[in-house]
Amino acid sequence: MNHLTTAQEEQLKNIGTYLRHCREEQEKSIEEIALKTFISLRSLKALEAGRCEDLPEPVFVQGFIRRYAETLNLDSTTLLQSFATEVVPEPSESPDSQAKHSEPTPISRSRQSDRLYRQPFLLYIGIGGIVAIGGLVYLLTQVLKPQPSIPVQDSGTIEQQLNPNEPTVTSTPALTVSDPNFPVQITVEMKGESWVRVSVDGKTEFEGILTEDDSPTTWKAKNELTIRSGNAGAVWVSLNQKTAKPLGEMGEVQDVTFTPTQDW
Repeated sequence: MNHLTTAQEEQLKNIGTYLRHCREEQEKSIEEIALKTFISLRSLKALEAGRCEDLPEPVFVQGFIRRYAETLNLDSTTLLQSFATEVVPEPSESPDSQAKHSEPTPISRSRQSDRLYRQPFLLYIGIGGIVAIGGLVYLLTQVLKPQPSIPVQDSGTIEQQLNPNEPTVTSTPALTVSDPNFPVQITVEMKGESWVRVSVDGKTEFEGILTEDDSPTTWKAKNELTIRSGNAGAVWVSLNQKTAKPLGEMGEVQDVTFTPTQDW
């Protein structure tokens, strides 16, 4: 896990130690926690030990902490507030004022963490809604758009009998995509909750949390389309209108890139 300050790493170690202590007090094994939270054993062990280098991005770790705490009937909100994923610089003050406020209270740290967590979350929801509506309108436009018919003739057709010198036109298989200008078309349907990031031809088109209440969303690309998920088993993907399949296992962090030549 990258981009963490020393203070944030210390916070994560304290949280991991606290979760392990509560688990042992309740006489529950780490394997039992893995089954109930759908988090891999490797990630759970790294979380309890505070090994930041073996954990994914902070937004994934927040999901791990929440599921772990709820399995033990702990207050997940308080734990998440104590783990700030962003650092906001304080305004400059006089030396006397800086000395007075150099040690923030637990309440101020919790409020600052809560603001930092909620602002990106609301932004992700707004962007996700705009992208979903735009994708749905474009998809309906393409579906309702009349498609040119492909003439098909067999050796026994009336047209060939009347025009024996005309070359035979063989049938052409239908395209698997609705728009040939975008050979990579991905439809995402949620079977649970997961953080998802979608990159189209190297540009991030969506990044946020999706749930099973969200409608299926389609993205299109000319060269490649990459999906990264913090809970791959909850993200079901259909490539070029084929049967949808999960991106990976429940609780698994998965990063998959689709290209025009790739089969899914």
